[in-house]
Parts: sequence; C-alpha cells; structure tokens
Amino acid sequence: MSVVACRVCEDRVEIASDSITVLGYTQTKGQNVTHSKLWQSNEMTIGCVGLCEEGEQLCYFSKTHRPAGPQGDAVHDFFIEFSQWKKKLTEKHTLEGSYVLIYQNAAFYVNNFYVTEIATYEAIGAGMDFALAALYLGHDVEKAVGVACELSVYCEKPVKKFVIKK
Repeated sequence: MSVVACRVCEDRVEIASDSITVLGYTQTKGQNVTHSKLWQSNEMTIGCVGLCEEGEQLCYFSKTHRPAGPQGDAVHDFFIEFSQWKKKLTEKHTLEGSYVLIYQNAAFYVNNFYVTEIATYEAIGAGMDFALAALYLGHDVEKAVGVACELSVYCEKPVKKFVIKK
C-alpha cells in the first residue's frame, strides 16, 4: 500500500509520497502517526513502500550507513549490508519493500536486490500505475501522487515532497 513517485530532471530530482499507513484493516491518513515513507538522512533521500517495520529499520540504518557512491553497484551493496544488519536484528534477511533512493543527484529503483538507475521517472507501490500515467503525461511528482491518492483506495493524502537541486 502507498505510492512513491520520482522524476529526474536536468536541474533537480523530485520525489513525493502519500501518507497512508495501515494496521490490519484500519488505515491512518498521516495525521495520527509520525512514520514517514519518505525521509532524508545522511545525504540520502529515501522513499519506501511495503511494511512499515522494514521502512523504519531502513530509516535507522540510513542514519549511519550510505552507499559508497552514486552507482548501481554501490546502492546494491548498501542494500546487501542493510539486509545483513536486518537479519542480525530480526532473523529476516529478505527485502520485502520497494524503494527509491537518491544519492549524490542519482536516483535508483530498488526491488528485492534488483537495482536500476532512474533515467526519467518511476513510481512504486499500490498506486504506481496511476502515478506512472500522470508522470508520463508530464505532471510533477506531487500531482502524480495526488492522482494516485484520488484513484487508489491504498493511497491517501497528505502528500510529502522533496526537491533535490543538482
């Protein structure tokens, strides 16, 4: 559940997320919880969809760790290191969520241990099809996430957005 959208432009990288969290069959809409699907830490901007537990773990991990550089293999190594750290903490080593990680003006899509650089735009999560359509039509990430919030029962406002200047 959720949506994160990213667009890479010549002079900036934009990223936005919705604010829904779900506990069982009950949703919160961002006003009652402090957990975020989008944060900045240690010179990175990270957006996540999936279990809040794993996102929160990555949030803590990212305070003291970051990729060695803005390349796909360095981001891959970062997530391998995170999965090893996570296994020590929880006995689980798999990545269950999907992520967008921005580091040194490069944006990456991460799903499991598949890492690819985002050349133009990408969206992840339950609302990704709606957000991708909006991005394809030229809308910014805030509008793309807003469209997903209007059309998907798994996405909710408010929208959180960061712009990283190149």
